[in-house]
Amino acid sequence: MRKILNITLVALCSMTLFIACNDEDIEKVNGGKPFVKYVRINDPNASDSLISSAYLGNKIALIGENLASVREIYFNDQKAKLNPTYVTQNAIIVDVPQGIPTLKEDKIYLITSHDTIPYVFETKVPAPAVNSMDFEYAAEGDIAYIHGLYFVNDAGSPLKVTFNDDIEAEIISQDVNNVAVRVPDGAQPGPVTITSVYGETESSFWWRDNRNIVLSFNNGISPDYDYYHGWHGGTGVGTDGGINGNYLIFGDGSLEMTDDTWNDSKFGFEVWTSLVEDPDFFDANSIDKYELKFEIKYTDWTAAALQVIFTGATDVMLNWGNGNGLTYNAKWDAANGYIGDASYPRILYIPWKDGGPASSNGWTTVTIPMSDCKYNANGGSATPQGAGHYSGITLFVNSGGVAGTPCKPIIWIDNVRIVKK
Repeated sequence: MRKILNITLVALCSMTLFIACNDEDIEKVNGGKPFVKYVRINDPNASDSLISSAYLGNKIALIGENLASVREIYFNDQKAKLNPTYVTQNAIIVDVPQGIPTLKEDKIYLITSHDTIPYVFETKVPAPAVNSMDFEYAAEGDIAYIHGLYFVNDAGSPLKVTFNDDIEAEIISQDVNNVAVRVPDGAQPGPVTITSVYGETESSFWWRDNRNIVLSFNNGISPDYDYYHGWHGGTGVGTDGGINGNYLIFGDGSLEMTDDTWNDSKFGFEVWTSLVEDPDFFDANSIDKYELKFEIKYTDWTAAALQVIFTGATDVMLNWGNGNGLTYNAKWDAANGYIGDASYPRILYIPWKDGGPASSNGWTTVTIPMSDCKYNANGGSATPQGAGHYSGITLFVNSGGVAGTPCKPIIWIDNVRIVKK
């Protein structure tokens, strides 16, 4: 046994010496230690391509001498992934690591088997990207949860979150992609600004968003819950535990919902266009620039989709506003025939699919691109409508093309709005 161990040890030592000799031979052949002359962007045809800094994730080329012996590269304290295919005597192509440096030294470290060679180079971290807030109608004093990227809390320049009118919020918790803040007293509806050591960014979303609300369900404001331009109003409205006045209610906890339930009297709401001249809710010629938003709360929802359907005067042919009374669209011989038309586009919201929760954790904000108004009731494709078909809106819980399970849901909806992204 001792003889076998001795042979194994000799073999391992010999292998180590061989590897070391190989590295030493490489450095001898290369003429010495690695040396970086300059760094450029990874495009040999680009003019003025020499750089002294790069953002996280950028692909760069280190140009120099004796680079074949480099085994590892660090940008500050973040290790880069080194692909041997992109390492030659005179060049190394590498991506700046995505990790944010915990120690900002503005240096690249080239590591061989014997040496660590520094090179001055700034790793630039972008300014914060402010993507979303879980519940945009969080009340003053409540905790708001904001998500994005590069929320860096530097000791010398702490992360700062301010609401409209430059009122600073107390930070409750934070990591690089998330921050929880207490909504400050006196904040006004508007964007939220996050400032880090790397810059400042204002959100595209608004806290307490009051822009272009097409349905708030508050009595006396048309078009709203006093639905003079439609037939159905769900199971009514409520204010208890609400956000800002009335909210719409679908279901009462006793009405069963399946995938094919058609109960527009309790799970439907519509505001139909009053006059042919009524304008669209938004610039429908630039639909890709807009998104649908609303607040929602729900319990026991495991079947059917919330359909959001937009209509114009020619889709419903209801001239209430000019005293002509009720007239039907000839295509369906009904005022709401578009709902059952498989070719008519709509947005489908199905939070319970793919294992999503059957009950929400209180109120939450939903954001859907308006360009998603391209499905039929069964989840198939439908041709989007152009301008002139977005001056009315229908909400209806039915179908959706995803198999669910029977349930008795209650769904609360408020502040339906269409805003720019």
